[in-house]
Amino acid sequence: MASPPNFISCNASSDLESIQEIVVSINDYILSVISNPEVWFSLKHQCISMLSIEEENTLFEFSSEHSALSNLYWGINSIEASIQPESSEEKMSRLRNSERMLQMPALLEEQGTTTSGVPNSTLVAFSYFYLSIVSFLQGDSLQTTLHFLQSVLVSPDVIRNDIAAELCECIFFTPGVCKSDDEIRETARKYKYRATYYQVISYGKSHQRSSECTERPLQRLKKYRPEISTTNGHSVAEKLELSETCESLRYQNLQSVDVQEDELNDIFNKLKASRTCLDWNVHEDYNPEPGKNTRVMSLNDFLNDSQPTKAYNEETLANRSQSLIGHFNRSIFDIQAQQAYKTRSAHIEDVSSLRQLELEEDSAYGSITFEGMRRNLHTIKLGDGVQTHSRSARRMSLWENLQSFIKEVLGNDDEKYLSEVTMIYQMLNGKQGVKYSMLKDVILDQLLMAISSSEEKTVIKASMTALTKIISVNRTAIEEVKKKGLNLSHLASALKQNVQEAAILIYLIKPPPTEIKRLELLPALVDVVASTSSSSSYTFRPSPSLLTPPAASLMIIEVLITAFDHATNTMHLAEISSPSVLGGLLDVAKSGNSGEFISLARVLVKCMEFDGINRNYIYQHTRVAPFALLLQSKDREEIFIALQFLHEVLKIPRSSAIKILQQIKKEGSFDIQDTLLQCIKQLQGEHRLFAADILLQLNVLDSPPESKKFRNEAIRALLEAVTYSECSNMQILSTLILSNIGGTYSWKGEPYTAPWLMKRGGLTSMSHMNMIRNINWSDECLQDTGIDGWCCKIARRIIETGKATFCGLQEGLKSKNKSVAKACLIAIAWLSIEISKGPNSLKYSACEVLLEEISQFLHPGLELEQRLLACICIYNFSSGKGIHKLINFSEGVRESLRRLSNVTWMADELHKATYYLFSKSDQRISCVHTQTIEMNQSGSGAVTALIYHKGLLFSGYSDGSVKVWNVDEKLSSTLLWNIKEHKSAVTCFSVSETGESVLSGSADKTIRMWQIVKGKLECVEVIKTKESIRKLEALGNMIFVITKGHKMKMIDSSRTSQSIFKGKSVKSMVSSQGKMYIGCLDSSIQELILANKREKEIRAPTRSWRIQNKPISSVVVYKDMLYSSSTHVEMSNIKDLRRSYEPQMTISAEKGSNIVAMGVVEDFIYLNRSSSTNTIQVWLRRTQQKVGRLSAGSKITSLLTGNDIVFCGTEAGIIKGWVPL
Repeated sequence: MASPPNFISCNASSDLESIQEIVVSINDYILSVISNPEVWFSLKHQCISMLSIEEENTLFEFSSEHSALSNLYWGINSIEASIQPESSEEKMSRLRNSERMLQMPALLEEQGTTTSGVPNSTLVAFSYFYLSIVSFLQGDSLQTTLHFLQSVLVSPDVIRNDIAAELCECIFFTPGVCKSDDEIRETARKYKYRATYYQVISYGKSHQRSSECTERPLQRLKKYRPEISTTNGHSVAEKLELSETCESLRYQNLQSVDVQEDELNDIFNKLKASRTCLDWNVHEDYNPEPGKNTRVMSLNDFLNDSQPTKAYNEETLANRSQSLIGHFNRSIFDIQAQQAYKTRSAHIEDVSSLRQLELEEDSAYGSITFEGMRRNLHTIKLGDGVQTHSRSARRMSLWENLQSFIKEVLGNDDEKYLSEVTMIYQMLNGKQGVKYSMLKDVILDQLLMAISSSEEKTVIKASMTALTKIISVNRTAIEEVKKKGLNLSHLASALKQNVQEAAILIYLIKPPPTEIKRLELLPALVDVVASTSSSSSYTFRPSPSLLTPPAASLMIIEVLITAFDHATNTMHLAEISSPSVLGGLLDVAKSGNSGEFISLARVLVKCMEFDGINRNYIYQHTRVAPFALLLQSKDREEIFIALQFLHEVLKIPRSSAIKILQQIKKEGSFDIQDTLLQCIKQLQGEHRLFAADILLQLNVLDSPPESKKFRNEAIRALLEAVTYSECSNMQILSTLILSNIGGTYSWKGEPYTAPWLMKRGGLTSMSHMNMIRNINWSDECLQDTGIDGWCCKIARRIIETGKATFCGLQEGLKSKNKSVAKACLIAIAWLSIEISKGPNSLKYSACEVLLEEISQFLHPGLELEQRLLACICIYNFSSGKGIHKLINFSEGVRESLRRLSNVTWMADELHKATYYLFSKSDQRISCVHTQTIEMNQSGSGAVTALIYHKGLLFSGYSDGSVKVWNVDEKLSSTLLWNIKEHKSAVTCFSVSETGESVLSGSADKTIRMWQIVKGKLECVEVIKTKESIRKLEALGNMIFVITKGHKMKMIDSSRTSQSIFKGKSVKSMVSSQGKMYIGCLDSSIQELILANKREKEIRAPTRSWRIQNKPISSVVVYKDMLYSSSTHVEMSNIKDLRRSYEPQMTISAEKGSNIVAMGVVEDFIYLNRSSSTNTIQVWLRRTQQKVGRLSAGSKITSLLTGNDIVFCGTEAGIIKGWVPL
């Protein structure tokens, strides 16, 4: 056996020196083996004995049973033969032949199998050992080391006991410490990876010696060949001569390694060594900024300096070669080894092909398996011979090993390690060359493999963190990641497992919005945002900073709520509409950069548009001033979103909006009014109008005369959009701003100026209020006391601009776009409040320009809202001496005012004024009715109930369905909802006292409460009763019910039922002024005072044997008059009922006919009689004269009057409507 080497001192200065000493020691040992015939033949004999190779002749058969043994045997003999030839070409050819034969047994399965009765581990170990000798003779010292270490990895027992006991003892053992085979393997694995890394760094540089150097040891070995063949020993002088020759060869080989490789190795050794004591010294040299970390700084210096900083001369290496590795406890690579080799064609030299070969063998966990390499080992024919390409296989193994190294480094979740890797990649990114590109590829590939295939959350998290940091500081890396095919599904899975860094990667690769939606990421993104810790104040940074998971989540959420159709965006908005999410969104941008701030503004705008709760939360928790600062930006996109946000955030109840305006002026560090003025002058479209809106509101808070320039420019911009804009959207936006800038909004951002004006004008009846759509009359914004003062201030400023404002609004009233005309009408209505306080000249000027156009909105059939607003405008213009302007009103206008007199006191006052102006002459009443509406929905049976709710027409059917119709100003109808939840006919409707709910009664013994929630009709409560429902009336928290058995029940807030008027059979009922009036089957009328539940009879039953034929089928209250119908109609003044029941008007009965249904409006009484169920009789209310009839075409089953329109539902399922001209 070879002589035992000496130990290496454990105080060596660096791991670089240690690994070089390992290379030297292993090569020393190989040299001692081939230079000593006794050792050579002893090892060969031991190999043959252990492998049970008995007959040399049997090895010529190359059967499947003996092929591996044959290749090993003849591979060993070929090594000996390579010493004989004089020609260097022939020598190298025989070495290649030996290498080819030895590779075959080296690629056998290592564990658990045998070949010809020999354990494969033994066979493979010997094969790798002799491959190391071949590499030594080829002049590749690093590959010699790698092959030897691989043999130890395969079978530590064989190597340390039968081949190189002394060498193994010194390299793998610490004196006094016993190690198992697994521990030896782990140490060998560390050495191998360090040697592999050196080989990678010097990729492309030759490790071959010159031909002269290669031939010299072979010639010396040839000289001793006879002695080897005859097992004779050498003389001492001959052995010394051969040793000197081989030692010289070793020095030349080691010095041929690129010096840059040595330097880079030294740096990485220091990095790794420092981690072994991270707990106590990591802070000494760590700095997250590139170039400030001392460990990475040295790498950066190296990359910027092509000159070597350290050289190893022959004397140094010779001194090291005198000792072998022994007491050795250094941190080289503490990682899991991934052992494999690949062989491919020798012509594959370019980097892309090499990387492709590597990727083909990736396993599920990103490592290369030994079996995969074995299966893919093959040879190709070149010319007349077959050549094995072990060099390509070795190169492939280098990259595989380096992948494992990167995996170990990046698998650590310590922030300092991740920053270190990021800086290394950044430095590599600044260099040109194949070697640097390949290193970057290895880093990215290993990260992507870990992300896609690891089952450990910590590994995925660390890999994603590293990759996101690399991409954040090297944006070009994102393109490389995209090319490598980063799988979104893996990122989505990680994000759903709360690996928040995945959000950054998803944002950076910018997948299509449809792909983000398909992966259903929104809940996970919401969790990331909601977990954001709160910050006390905004820290706005215009410069970019490193992206954080919450910031990335915010920007992805922005895409999800803006990139799709309205329904999808709304669905996504619903998922983020909660205080916790909104709070997280606000906290994200408090320390973010401008990009995050812009995304936040867009998201907040969408959230405010979606829900009033969101708007209220944003108002309470968001400082608006920082958003105003964006107006100073040079980036137009930032200015646009700032204007949009400020415009939207001011769409709240007026008192709250004033507070925001005051905050902007107080906290603003610049002249915001001047900035907004520049926006008006420089911008176009909606953003110009946003600037005008904000500027005009801010101007109201100022009083100096010089502020007029801001007011004038803002008003001119808005009026220009109304008058000259060819874009209907600009007209709509500008008139919407004008209509509500003097009024208020609800917390939902809905304009509530018109409802405020109508309540101010005397609209109090809930039945009339319910004819106006989409208004919550109990909304708190209508009780805002700050509206009146604000309206007066801003109205004065606008009126001061003169007649031009009236002319601009007049053009809007003439618009064919109904929403534009309606918005201008609202603007004129609130301006008229201040006009009424002004001089007569101002009133005359307004009347001259606007009165004729306004009067057109009084006509019957138009929306009640428009008619009331027109009435408000005319009333304010005609105050004082302006009343004389009413003389020009047409008869139709006067008739319209008369019909509105029951709705608002303003109309009643105007009606009285016109009556006075026209010498108290009777006004002609037009009795002509025109059918304007017909709605047919077949398949649901008869229309059994009708009612208005929030401007929408509800209809109930005999099959239990409820349908909701939108009847617009053109009197055309659209079916909005068709819901069937009742199991039997819907018999009646009632509206709650607050107007928020509509109740439906049914023959299925239930009452259902309906509400319009977020644009959908929903049943919010079901009340069960013991009998079928015929009629119901809701008052406060109580519900009054008439059952099928003509019993009257009262259901309280706890839904407990109790009987009232127990001795009466009830047919009809109506409520008015805190009282309930009940019509009974015995023709009596009862009164119930709701405050004390007092019952009183106000009309006694008829004393006749024909009582059953005279039930009170309908009771109606109109203008303090109580109308009741049975066989005839009677009218009594409610005030007189306290004393006695004395009818003041009667419509006589028709023989053999009862009145089934009755409706009362200002001019007419509509009756449906049992003798003519298909028609409606029209009677003049004041003169009790029958003036016509309306034919429904089939039996009338329900009747409703409202806003001068009479509706009826028929047995055929048709709804018809008529309007008096």
